[in-house]
Amino acid sequence: MNRSLVQPLAKGSIDIVGDVHGEVGALEDLLANLGYGKSGCHPDGRRLIFVGDLTDRGPDSPAVVDLVKQLVEAECAQCVLGNHDLNILLGHRKHDNHWFFGEDSSLGDSAEITPAVLADDAIRRRVLDFFQTLPLALERDDVRVVHACWDDEMIERSRQSSDARELYHQYKNQIDEDLQTQPGLDEHDKELQHQIRNPVKVLTSGLEVKTDKPFHASGKWRQLERVHWWPNYRARQYCVFGHYSMSPDVLYTSDQARCVDYGVGKRYAERQAGKANEFSSKLAALRLPERVIMFDDGLSEPID
Repeated sequence: MNRSLVQPLAKGSIDIVGDVHGEVGALEDLLANLGYGKSGCHPDGRRLIFVGDLTDRGPDSPAVVDLVKQLVEAECAQCVLGNHDLNILLGHRKHDNHWFFGEDSSLGDSAEITPAVLADDAIRRRVLDFFQTLPLALERDDVRVVHACWDDEMIERSRQSSDARELYHQYKNQIDEDLQTQPGLDEHDKELQHQIRNPVKVLTSGLEVKTDKPFHASGKWRQLERVHWWPNYRARQYCVFGHYSMSPDVLYTSDQARCVDYGVGKRYAERQAGKANEFSSKLAALRLPERVIMFDDGLSEPID
């Protein structure tokens, strides 16, 4: 059956979970606090919605993927593709996904190996098979879910495709051809074109602009920075997204859009700093229609 990369979002009450980043313990705690049983289904018929970035940085990415895969197959959950998941699907090695290739790695400022379950061939097959099934966005009359950025033009382009990998390469090749006619562009200009013109890149890692000065992030020097698109989002449907790694003091939200990534992917750094029992980073879920944020530590708070 032909499946669009923009899928219908489950009806009824939902719990939209932020970026998990391999933190399976936090995910299990959050599901328990949300009232989900051992089967992964909720006694009141609620559905879990994952905004992507299931993997990387945390101690057990394979366990997170297996758990979310089980929930999706049981029709207790839905999940969209995130940029970290996309990198794995495309076979792109990044500084924080060495676990997928069976390799130890050191993240952050520490030279010590960052603890992570390493993938073997069987795990790689399961992960790739699951990621290949994931849409780029979910929508219903009142709510939209995407990993990084809801862009109407890129949504419409994605709606016509059923394969994120194929769609990515289709636009990558087209952009490469166009760039051959523009020899004056530097590498950062070319990188920007690939970022803002490829629908798979826009929906999973957002819009970007070129900066005047380079900065260091995610293991390399960069000269493109993320655009905060949500203050200009004016659609009727409430949009929920992840990707931007907030803290309790810095929230990315507007009247009609809200980020639910509370930075649990930074826990590897907190462990390196000896703060394993006092995490400031959290895993969160937005409960709708209640408009309440629930955290993995059991605390909750209403949103405006």
